[in-house]
Amino acid sequence: MRGRRSPAVRHRATGFSLLESVVTVALMGVCAGLLLERLAYYQEAAEKTVMELEVNKLKLALQVHIGDLIARNQALDYGQIARENPVLWLDQPPVGYRGEFPGDASADLPKGSWYFDRSRTELVYLLDQDRNFRSKSEGRARVRWHVKTVRALPAGDGTAIGLRLVPAEPYSWF
Repeated sequence: MRGRRSPAVRHRATGFSLLESVVTVALMGVCAGLLLERLAYYQEAAEKTVMELEVNKLKLALQVHIGDLIARNQALDYGQIARENPVLWLDQPPVGYRGEFPGDASADLPKGSWYFDRSRTELVYLLDQDRNFRSKSEGRARVRWHVKTVRALPAGDGTAIGLRLVPAEPYSWF
């Protein structure tokens, strides 16, 4: 009698047992958690990259602005240029630019916004993802940029010889 089982062998139901189902769900939960963690990391890294790209565009726009003034034979007032809103040197403002404000507007603006603080003459970016961001400033996570006057060497007369767009305070992001 081939193909027939003896009555002593019990037929086991096919499919997952409760224990197998619990283990499968737990493993899927761990994998989903790891995936979400990596996704958050890469979103923050992308935000940092976009911010740095915008700052590099602003640095280039500063050089073009000074070159344009020189080409038109206009006097270079480095102090005046350093007080200007750097966004005005661009053809298009950065995505999320909210405009100029007379002071700190970080409490009123959404995350991921840029704005120009006229009282401090600083361009400010409010971070959206800030898990890996460190700064000395208190409150909301932000990066502040200003145009700094570069002076002649101490042996010289100390007059301005150029401008640079630099962070207003040190920070580390990643």
